[in-house]
Amino acid sequence: MRVLAVTPWFPTPSHPVSGVFTLRDAELLATDHEVTVLHLCRPDWLEPAPDQISGVRVERIPFAITKPGTFLAARRRMRELLKEHDLLHTMAFPALLLAAVSGIRAPWVHTEHFSTLVTPPANAVAAFGRRMLMRAFKRPGTVVAVSSSLADAIAPFREVPAPVIGNRVEFPQAGVLHRGGGSDELALVAVGGLVSRKGPLIAVEALKELRDSGTAATLTWIGDGEERDAVVARVCELGLVDAVTLTGALAPELVSEYLTASDVFVLPVETETFGVAIAEALAHGVPVVATGTGGHEEFLPARASRLVAQRESGAVARAVAELMSDPERWDATEVQAYAAQRFSEASRKEAYEATYREAVQRKR
Repeated sequence: MRVLAVTPWFPTPSHPVSGVFTLRDAELLATDHEVTVLHLCRPDWLEPAPDQISGVRVERIPFAITKPGTFLAARRRMRELLKEHDLLHTMAFPALLLAAVSGIRAPWVHTEHFSTLVTPPANAVAAFGRRMLMRAFKRPGTVVAVSSSLADAIAPFREVPAPVIGNRVEFPQAGVLHRGGGSDELALVAVGGLVSRKGPLIAVEALKELRDSGTAATLTWIGDGEERDAVVARVCELGLVDAVTLTGALAPELVSEYLTASDVFVLPVETETFGVAIAEALAHGVPVVATGTGGHEEFLPARASRLVAQRESGAVARAVAELMSDPERWDATEVQAYAAQRFSEASRKEAYEATYREAVQRKR
C-alpha cells in the first residue's frame, strides 16, 4: 500500500534527534508499504536535506500554523500527494489540524504524540480552546495514541477508544549491556531537552543533595534547550562544575554509549506522552528514577525503578539512594529482558497493520 505520512516532527541535518520517533514509525511502516513523508518543517529549520532516509521518501515544506500562507501551501501539497497514495497517516496534532480542514476522503489514520494534551491547561480560556481544537480528533477514520493517558484524553472525542501503540524503543547493539560507570562514583544520566518540563535544574540539585549526603556521584545530561544557561549557572553556584557534564544533543549511537556506561537514569519530568528516553534506559539494563505523569507510569517496573510523587530535588535524591541500595532490585540482564518483552517491535508492526486494515475497511 502507498502511505503518505504527514508530520511536523521529523529529523533534519541540523536537528537530527527532533521527531526521531516519527522517523522510526516511518521506517517500520516502510517494511511492508511504500511510504512518503511530507515533513511540515518549521520555516527557520528548512535546509537542504536528503530526499531518502532509510528507504523512505521525504519531502519538506515550510509550515507554521501562525503563518496562513504556509498552512495553505502545505494543505495544497498534501492533497496533491494524496492523489498518488492509498492511505493518509498523520502524525502529531498540527498535522491532524491541517488534514481536518482538507476534506480528506482517503483512508486516514492519525497517531498522536503531543504531550500538551495530557498537561493540565493553564486556565479556563486555555481549557476551552484546547477542547475546541480537540474536536479534530473526530475526523480521522482511526486514531492511535502512544500511551493510555493520551488515549484517555482523546476518548471524549471518539466513538470508540483509541488503540494504544507505543513508540519504538532502541536497544543496544547485540551483546552490549549496561555495565555501569566502572568507578566508585555513582554515574547518573538523563536524556531530554534542557527545558523546564524535563527538570534539569531539579536533577542538578538532586545531585548536590546526593553528594552532600556522602554519595560520590556525577550527572551527565544529554540534550539541549532554552534552560542551558540557567543550568550552567546553577551548576557553578552549587560547585558542581567537575561533577556535571552537558553533552548537548547526540546521535542515537552515542546516547547508547552513555546509557551503557551509567548506573542510574534520572529524569524529573513533568509529563510524558510515552517516555522514549525512559524506556530506552530500561532497554539498556539501566534502572530509572523519574517523576511526573504519562506513558512511563504504565511500564516502569517496581524492581527496576522509582516513580517519585514529589517533583523536587530532595525526593529525587532519596529515591536514587533507595533504589540503588534495594537488595530486590533487578540486575541489568533482568531489566533488559523485561524491556525486550514489553517493547516488542514485532507487536508494534502487527498493531499498525491491523489499524491500516481497519482504516481501509471503513472506507469500503
